Amino acid sequence: MIDRYTAAIIQYMRVNPEDIPDVNERKKANLEKVLGTFKSLETWEQIMPVRLTVLPENILRHEFDTQDPNQTQRDRVASAVTVPGPETDMFAEKARQYKTYVSASIHEKDPEYPDYFFNTAFIMNPKGRVILKYRKVNPWIPLELCTSPHDLLEGYKAPLFPVVETELGNLACMVCYDQFFPEVARQLAFNGAEVLLKPTIFPPYPQQFMYDPYDWYTLVNRMRSIENMVYGVNCNGAKYGNSMIVDYLGRTLALAARGRQMTIGAVIDVEELREYRRKTKLHNMLQQVRTECYTYLDEGMWPVNKPLLREEDYEDWAPKPSFYK
Repeated sequence: MIDRYTAAIIQYMRVNPEDIPDVNERKKANLEKVLGTFKSLETWEQIMPVRLTVLPENILRHEFDTQDPNQTQRDRVASAVTVPGPETDMFAEKARQYKTYVSASIHEKDPEYPDYFFNTAFIMNPKGRVILKYRKVNPWIPLELCTSPHDLLEGYKAPLFPVVETELGNLACMVCYDQFFPEVARQLAFNGAEVLLKPTIFPPYPQQFMYDPYDWYTLVNRMRSIENMVYGVNCNGAKYGNSMIVDYLGRTLALAARGRQMTIGAVIDVEELREYRRKTKLHNMLQQVRTECYTYLDEGMWPVNKPLLREEDYEDWAPKPSFYK
């Protein structure tokens, strides 16, 4: 039996490159600042304590200007951190202090893949131990030059779509641009996910259009939960906002403001979700999906084992689908 609990989103305002140009100094500033935001969880201690806390994507903002010709891939890898490592150890102190699971995205380097770095979402338990790492399968190509596990699939050993069983239900992560590939959330759901944590830095896009009619972020957050009957804890950076917690029917339980650092929360009821999945005959997409009908995944389309390391290489990096011709 899983008790109801509060999930919180800390919609954090990151320190930006224009404020602190040096990537390592910016990492330190963001780490110190974001750790201070955990104090905002104390309000819930008098209501229903927060058991799950989600923060945005690339929480330390340790990325480079990819247009700088003096940068190298080695520079980018060097700026990343290990998971677990000294930085996540400081998050572990907060997890223990507030007795909460913690999730965020961070740029990760791994000695097993020394030439690359990953955009990695982690889940940490209240004892401060990292219990899940999900490496973003779909970087925001061509602007985001982290490496996908798909780029290294030939020798990649870790699971692509991990799910961890906890006393809060079955938890999983995806990261930002993954949301536009329904296969990611669907695979996680078929792997057992019940609560899907998604750190993002997602602007009102397409930015050249009016905001509200093209609000992809809130639409996609709700749709992924509806399709897969999962809770979605979707944390965006404060610059763009609209972080939201969505239930398994796509109902918005909590919604943050735009352009403002703040903490929001909502109650998660996994037992209710499980009962709905068991009993409903209508809109039970996980039970009713006709997998044999869909053939588009039978053959590979995008290049496996071929990282994109420079934006200017995009045109030669991957072929267009045959139906584009």
